[in-house]
Amino acid sequence: MNDRKRRIYGFMIGLLFGLPYSLVSEFINTWMLPGIPLFELPLGRVTTVVLTTLLMGVLGLIVAWDEESFWGLLGGSLFIVMLSSLQAYLNSGLSEGVTSFFLFLFTFMPRLIIYLPLAFLFRWVLGNFDRFTSASRGRMGSPLLALTALLVLAVLGGRFSILAPEAHEALRDGNALVLEGMSAVENGSDLPEPLIVVDGFSTHAKGPYTLEWSSDVDSLPVTRPLPQFGVTESLIIFRFENEYQFGCAYTPPSHIPKCINITRVR
Repeated sequence: MNDRKRRIYGFMIGLLFGLPYSLVSEFINTWMLPGIPLFELPLGRVTTVVLTTLLMGVLGLIVAWDEESFWGLLGGSLFIVMLSSLQAYLNSGLSEGVTSFFLFLFTFMPRLIIYLPLAFLFRWVLGNFDRFTSASRGRMGSPLLALTALLVLAVLGGRFSILAPEAHEALRDGNALVLEGMSAVENGSDLPEPLIVVDGFSTHAKGPYTLEWSSDVDSLPVTRPLPQFGVTESLIIFRFENEYQFGCAYTPPSHIPKCINITRVR
């Protein structure tokens, strides 16, 4: 296989992996929680899917660039490490730039080792195409088998983005709570007990909103019960279109959260 054809195949292999992986990872929680307006980053899920797919294509191109597999595997792994570091930096904000830099230094080698199998997977699929086009089918199977394995692993990889059952339950409870509270305000009735202490809810909790799940429950300044060992607590952040925000901490098995306003209400 000549260089041009090998690189085209590498790029296409990356796209074939990136599309199902990004689709599943970005949308699996929305599919499992229909009707709940989950928070999404400013780029949006569709744009993220497109960018992730293209970046996986670039990864495949890097892996296939050199005929010698070692340099492709190393270059591809370095590319993913740099991308993941950039993503962490952008998500953490400019104020956390120094922290992100030191995290990059300390986690560089572990992540390089973790990402090597993905680069190896691309090279393995590429090798199947190379043997197929050389009419020497054999040990590693046909391209069809390799592509099937690629797609299956992409879907399985995307499924790692699924939230825990406790998180899904907290999101459902949170959505029901905010709808009940907004309905109470509209009808002039009493707020649900967890929302009574949330400053500004009656006047600011209006219009479209989103829910974001986080495991960083300790960041919410509320007093909550001690969780049992192994229990997944949930922090649900409610964001309204008018920039009003409040958070609720859920500690299973209780469905009654501890909530507090996390925006300045004048």
